[in-house]
Amino acid sequence: MKFFRTLCITLSLGFSALASAQTYPSKPVKVIVPYAAGGTGDILARLISQELTKQTGQSFVVENRTGAGGMIGYGAGAKAVGDGYTLVAMDSSYTMFPGLYGERVDWNIETDLVPVSMYGRAAFALAVNPAKNYKGADDLVRTARDKPGAVSFGTPGMGTLHHVFTSQLTATTGVQMTHVPYRGASEALNAVLGNNVDWTFVAMPTITGQLGNERLRVIAVTSENRSPLLPNVPTLREAGIAMTVANWFGLGTPKGTPPEVVAFLHKQVSDALKSPEVASRMKAMGAEVVGNSPAEFAQILRSDLRLWTKVIKDAGIKN
Repeated sequence: MKFFRTLCITLSLGFSALASAQTYPSKPVKVIVPYAAGGTGDILARLISQELTKQTGQSFVVENRTGAGGMIGYGAGAKAVGDGYTLVAMDSSYTMFPGLYGERVDWNIETDLVPVSMYGRAAFALAVNPAKNYKGADDLVRTARDKPGAVSFGTPGMGTLHHVFTSQLTATTGVQMTHVPYRGASEALNAVLGNNVDWTFVAMPTITGQLGNERLRVIAVTSENRSPLLPNVPTLREAGIAMTVANWFGLGTPKGTPPEVVAFLHKQVSDALKSPEVASRMKAMGAEVVGNSPAEFAQILRSDLRLWTKVIKDAGIKN
């Protein structure tokens, strides 16, 4: 009797999960974006959400939950009910939280958000003011090596994505540069335009709007291969700097979301990325279409978590 009761419960749960997957989504889905409206992550999240709305016939509604470097939005998503009706737009900064905030992160980074799919990746441009006369990234590094601390770089602030990526560059090259933190990426870019600092990293979607600016010159890109938007600009590796870095963007869902719903969402994201409109808009922004599996996304999360925790610790970055 006990065996048959257990079997019935198991079958009931299985049929319930199947029914859930077949009827999902039956109401609007909230997509938490932990960063401000108008940035690359927000634009891409809205682009994917719009396509998911078209494909499923149900609204995927973006909600910007900013603050504390993204921890407020991520925390809200990580602690939400895992029913598929709360999703989180994630980026590389998520894997930097343990190194930057330590015990202030009050959820489990590795398990409380389940990866669905990474949908995009955007590299950075190393931008300088032409008045600095740097011929390339190797020339900039050579100057920093000859004159420790004389070369300055601007970032959107302490502990930001740009700051961590730049710390990897200085660690990779073994040079000393002067960090000048600003209040946002636009201020850091303006500092280069005004010739107040030597250089800054600029996200590829941002640099597209600056390509005709005579006060700005791109001397390298951080991607594995040259950017189609800047075919004449070498990569860091071509300049002899063994570093490749990009900010990835993806979708996660709270722990406990039924596997069938995760699989459904993954397929929907994959289908969305095949849309000519989505692909063309991402290309125009300088973003690369990815569309990997939940398992592949999870592996990248684990790898980046180890990498950035070490970079942050070695650089002594506090936040």
